[in-house]
Amino acid sequence: MRNLVFISIALLAITALAIGPEYFSSCKWIEEHALKPKFEKKLFVGESKQPTNTYIVEFHSGISLREVINATRLKNEDLFVQILRSQKKTEPVFFDEVKAIAKPSFQLKENDVIWLSTLPFAQN
Repeated sequence: MRNLVFISIALLAITALAIGPEYFSSCKWIEEHALKPKFEKKLFVGESKQPTNTYIVEFHSGISLREVINATRLKNEDLFVQILRSQKKTEPVFFDEVKAIAKPSFQLKENDVIWLSTLPFAQN
């Protein structure tokens, strides 16, 4: 019986770890831990390894992913980047490695959530 309970708990923990970030909870987390912005159009940025390192960056038409990355302490790092939008909630609209010198052409939209990681993380 104890083995069955242990196996059930282990399976539950593995399943929980396999689930990637979700859009609305990510926005809420970043808003709670970042400095309060004085602008209306926002991008939400978080670091996967240290989720208390969060940023709210002002969105403007044509802002590049490189601009956003350069606004963080990880600007000189090769990163894995995951971008979430409210329409897809848990399915990333962008999930790729971005080298420190790369300038990805991905079009950001207002209220995107951008998770940056120096380690790979699982995509659903």
